[in-house]
Amino acid sequence: MDKAPDAAPAATPERLRRTGWASTFDALRYRNFRILWFSSLMISGGIWLQQVSLGWLVYELTGSPLHVGGVLGARSAPLILAPLTGVLIDRVDRRKLLLASQFSVTLLVLSFSALLFSGREQLWHLYAFALAFGLMWAVNNPVRQTLVANAVPREALMNATALNSVAFNSMRAIGPAIGGLLIVLSGPAINFFLQGVLFALVMLLLWRFRTEYGGDRAGAKRESPLRDLIEGFRYVGGHKPTLLLILMTFVVTVTILGSVFNMMPVYVPEVLGDEEGGQLGFLMTSLGIGGLLGTIVLARFSYFEHKGVQTLVAFGGAALTVIAMSQVDTLFGAAIVLALYQVFAQTVLTTNMTMVQGMTPDHLRGRVVGVYQMEIGLMPIGGVTAGAIANVWGVQTAFLAAGVTAGVVVLLIAAFSPSIRNMRL
Repeated sequence: MDKAPDAAPAATPERLRRTGWASTFDALRYRNFRILWFSSLMISGGIWLQQVSLGWLVYELTGSPLHVGGVLGARSAPLILAPLTGVLIDRVDRRKLLLASQFSVTLLVLSFSALLFSGREQLWHLYAFALAFGLMWAVNNPVRQTLVANAVPREALMNATALNSVAFNSMRAIGPAIGGLLIVLSGPAINFFLQGVLFALVMLLLWRFRTEYGGDRAGAKRESPLRDLIEGFRYVGGHKPTLLLILMTFVVTVTILGSVFNMMPVYVPEVLGDEEGGQLGFLMTSLGIGGLLGTIVLARFSYFEHKGVQTLVAFGGAALTVIAMSQVDTLFGAAIVLALYQVFAQTVLTTNMTMVQGMTPDHLRGRVVGVYQMEIGLMPIGGVTAGAIANVWGVQTAFLAAGVTAGVVVLLIAAFSPSIRNMRL
């Protein structure tokens, strides 16, 4: 049994809620969350090496913005199946499920790096790898997100969710720059090999993880997986605050996330004129810096109660920065705008995930998080749409269309959805 302060009785809300910046890293006082946090740090390093490498590899091979959106879309599309993963999460040992998923994805990445080192890759290989990775990630990511709530008590959940995003974004701040440099020096194969090594280290670290909070899931194994799946959707559909937050996240993903992340490998050569790829890593790093700063501030102010206002303001800010991105054609200007964009985007995603997890009973949490994680599976809609617009009118027009659409939606939500404005946690 873990000792205090890891044990539940030792962490009352009064003790947890220290004041000022001293409260920023409160959730790291819990042993199992520390394990999860460091594993997220290494996972993030691998993911951002892959993000900068895969899109560039597609564009280098085809020169087509549409194929860039297609391959990156094939990677994220399987997350539409996350509700099925949610049923699994609520029926089996979550720790063992994460370990099995981590082993599978590690083997896949190392095999793909071997293919790239051989120099025999073709376009269909990239699509196949992206789809296979996405299918495995459709298990790995939802169970990892669910386990955050099992690693800390409820009063620490906002702080833990924000710190989990800090881990993800701290690697985003340096991973893409390293990836871009390695692409220039030795090609993308080494990036996938390094990702595989990081993923293997994660398995060793997670071996010591235990689910300490919210572990009582009596009744989770009911009559059939199908009934469990239906129950998850019924809960989301019947719980208006959860439904509204999930729908808002879907809109954010389809409009602005899909366009920005899928079109950066196109923006760099077409707008900035960099055919070598070095500036892509720099811009992805600026996204990481913005996300890191944003999530650290969120962790610092994690006990701010007006979460509805917080997410609406951040949604509007993200839309405005994407519109600004459509007007920028310099490296420095793009870096500043992207950093601001990521501050707002991470605020939306982290706040919404926290509210959804905080409102959901543990025996339903896997399925509800699974429904929430469908938003990543919707990203190809935004990516392919942006790619099609970029093919005809250019990538800056694609950014403009995405930003304007998101801006209109957030104005409508703010005007006609008081239940969102009044949400507190």
